[in-house]
Amino acid sequence: MSAAPRLRPVARPARAAALVCAAALAAGGLAACSDDAEGRPRAAARPEVAVTTTPSAAPTAAPPTAAARPAVAKVSPLTGTAPLPLGNVVAMKIDNSPLARPFFRGLGEAALVYQELMEGGATRFLAVYAPATGNEVGPIRSVREGDIELLQQFGKVALGASGGNTGVLATVAQAEKKGIVLDVSFDTVPGPYRRAEKRRDAFNFFSSPEKIDKTKPSGTKAKDIGLRFAPLPAGAGFPAATASVRFSEISKVTVTYDAASGRYAVLQDGDRMQGYAPTNVVVQHVQIRNSSYVDVVGNATPYTATVGKGAVAVLRDGRRLSGSWRRLTPQTGTRFLDDKGRDLPLKPGPTLLLLVPAGQKLTVG
Repeated sequence: MSAAPRLRPVARPARAAALVCAAALAAGGLAACSDDAEGRPRAAARPEVAVTTTPSAAPTAAPPTAAARPAVAKVSPLTGTAPLPLGNVVAMKIDNSPLARPFFRGLGEAALVYQELMEGGATRFLAVYAPATGNEVGPIRSVREGDIELLQQFGKVALGASGGNTGVLATVAQAEKKGIVLDVSFDTVPGPYRRAEKRRDAFNFFSSPEKIDKTKPSGTKAKDIGLRFAPLPAGAGFPAATASVRFSEISKVTVTYDAASGRYAVLQDGDRMQGYAPTNVVVQHVQIRNSSYVDVVGNATPYTATVGKGAVAVLRDGRRLSGSWRRLTPQTGTRFLDDKGRDLPLKPGPTLLLLVPAGQKLTVG
């Protein structure tokens, strides 16, 4: 019986390829072996002669230039518009009697204008300027006790006014000693004022926020007092092309939205205010009580309380947003909130704030 023929072992293809790869690497090849479509090792092509180089650090991207960086918009916390005012905040008390209205000037430059109840049902303005502009403002009239509380949210500001009850003037002087406001009234510092036309009921006094500021510079800049500026959410609020509200039987304010300008025409007892058209109108319902002072004919001086809470309506873009206002202390700002506690957005621009007695009906149409 003859011996069985010896069988020659045959290398498996995968192992053979692997041996080829190993041999190539041993020979100094730099290229790695790869797998073919079926997952089997595939020998790399014979590499070119390797050139040794000195490793270098990974390239670093050049820092962006100042021109390439996006500019951060700095806007006024009182208007939501650029630029950020660098000058001091100044407040001025403005007459709103029918005989004063033909002489109105300078209200259009105010960031904020507050309208508040006076003796006998009349009203008056407290205009806030940031920065202090150089144009004349007026006619300027007397301050009221409640103005001190209202202004504290801005910080210590210079207050321009003319005349007033002796008790109120003493209260303002005391507030200055406490570092709450700076008294720059005509009765204290007449220098920055110009006495102009004599009306049937009073003299007209004018000054500029810049002159008031230079007389007693406060160093107080515009800061956050709770106002929030943002686009109007789609479908927010209700249409309100016109709106009206009464301060009293003799004082009514009506506003009408002008879509072309995006602002409101303001009528005081039917008289349209010239040179003044705010972007927003805030109807803030407040508590009003009698102070301990009276005017020259014996009418009690109203005290408008701006610390507390109450109903509020924001008019902007021809629509009405409803909610509530809240101010915790004289030093803190005022927030306007919806029923979910979110800020009611104002449109960037100047704002008229009507501090009407609580319960007065706002009529819209």
